[in-house]
Amino acid sequence: MTASDRGRATEPSRCVAAHSEDPTNCAGPRDAVIVLDSHGGRAAGCERHAARLLASLDGAHVEPGSVPGAATRAFRAAESIRPFCWHTNTPRTESSQLSRAEDRVARNHRH
Repeated sequence: MTASDRGRATEPSRCVAAHSEDPTNCAGPRDAVIVLDSHGGRAAGCERHAARLLASLDGAHVEPGSVPGAATRAFRAAESIRPFCWHTNTPRTESSQLSRAEDRVARNHRH
């Protein structure tokens, strides 16, 4: 095994933003977007997992990573992604379980 092989062997299989229960693979570079939680924690992620993480965290936001425009795309995608979207067998009845876009529609229908 060469030094470069050892480096590859220790690389994580997915980006830091990927939730351990999320079965999807990364889409693009693993540092395309930086997700910041409301407590100052940071996680670099591909666009897919950054959007899914952003959708699942209250008060989180994104910063640019290594891919121009990826933070904007992840932010826009997160609007229509339900929190913890890989939980497909869970009934979604409360506003905190809906995507931001679904929650806006539901709130408008209640008034």
